Amino acid sequence: MQAKKWVLLIALVIAGISCNAGQTKSEVLIKNDGGGDIPQYIAKYLYLQLSGEWVVIDGDCLSACTLALGLLAQDRRCFTNKTRLGFHAAYTESGTPRIMNPLGTEVFWLVYPPEIRSWNSRHGGLTFRNDRLVSHHREKVSPPYTPS
Repeated sequence: MQAKKWVLLIALVIAGISCNAGQTKSEVLIKNDGGGDIPQYIAKYLYLQLSGEWVVIDGDCLSACTLALGLLAQDRRCFTNKTRLGFHAAYTESGTPRIMNPLGTEVFWLVYPPEIRSWNSRHGGLTFRNDRLVSHHREKVSPPYTPS
C-alpha cells in the first residue's frame, strides 16, 4: 500500500508541474509548520522546486517540514529571522504511544544536507524524545529573507 501512495504522489507532482508550466512564479510562505506525512511533504517540496517557486520559511519548521532543507535548492528558499528548525526521528502516531518509523527516519537522514546531518550527529542524532530547535545555524543552510 505504501508503494502505491508514493507512485500516486509522484504522478500528482508531475501532473501539477505540467499544468503550471506557464504560470508566473511567486513567493510561497511556509509559516509555523509542525510537519506531518513524509511522502506528502516530499511531493509538496518537489513540486515547489520543479515549478520554480521561491519559498520563505517563517516561524517553526518542525519534523517533515525540515525536508525543505534537502529538497529545495538553496537558491529557491530562505528563512526569516524568526525561523526555528526542529529535528527528530520519524514516528507513527497510533493512539498515545509513538511508534518508531525507521524508514521515515532514514528518509530524513538521506534528504538532509551534510551540514544538517553533521549538526544532528553532534547533538545525539535523530531521536523522538525531544525536538531540537536551531536558529543560529540556519544561515549556513539558507540565505536570510529579504522582501522583494
